[in-house]
Amino acid sequence: MERGILLEKSLEMILELKDEIINSEVIDCGPRLDLVEQCIYISFEHGIGVNTLLTLEMPIQAMVLSRAQFESAVRAYWLLFCASNFQISKLSFGYTFDEQFDKDTCPSLSKMLEMLQKADLPAKPVINMFVEFKKYHLNQLNSFVHTGKHSFTRDEIGFDENLVLTLMRQSNNLITASAQIMLAHTIPDKQKFIHFLTEKYRDCFFMQEDLDLKVKARVDSYFN
Repeated sequence: MERGILLEKSLEMILELKDEIINSEVIDCGPRLDLVEQCIYISFEHGIGVNTLLTLEMPIQAMVLSRAQFESAVRAYWLLFCASNFQISKLSFGYTFDEQFDKDTCPSLSKMLEMLQKADLPAKPVINMFVEFKKYHLNQLNSFVHTGKHSFTRDEIGFDENLVLTLMRQSNNLITASAQIMLAHTIPDKQKFIHFLTEKYRDCFFMQEDLDLKVKARVDSYFN
């Protein structure tokens, strides 16, 4: 499928998922779930931004935004399962002018993942996916964020088609991982909608069967 058409299809998928959540009845679980919901919508907007930047042929900028998208997805799970009531209250409270200059006391991405891994959670497959994503992609994404070596290299040699489409698909994986939290708190439980969506928009997602085992083995060798 031609790249432009696939990116349009990807945006269509994100908007369909967003509409499904907006039009669903969500259980009232107080400020904790309210923050999770905000986090998810931030992830949606990041995903739309990644897709839009790729459409505009700005893959380096899409890489930078995908780093923020990854953290927003992990943050949503941390907020739901690990954040203390005090941390929730701090994040829920409205900001004054002076509070804008307070240091953010939320844990780092690595710390959040560590806490999620240690917790006995029903969402273990999603947490494992986050851990794998961090292992294989975070160094490169951080390099783009900080205008490191990857930024200069890719600015010079560009991105091939497969890399661009893989970025789009992985961004969509993060969106559905985030959305699954809210769909688990709807009446009725709508988590099965994710399966419907991945089947309908199969080309827009990076699945386990899409993994090139030779490439994975080569990458793994750098971690051994």
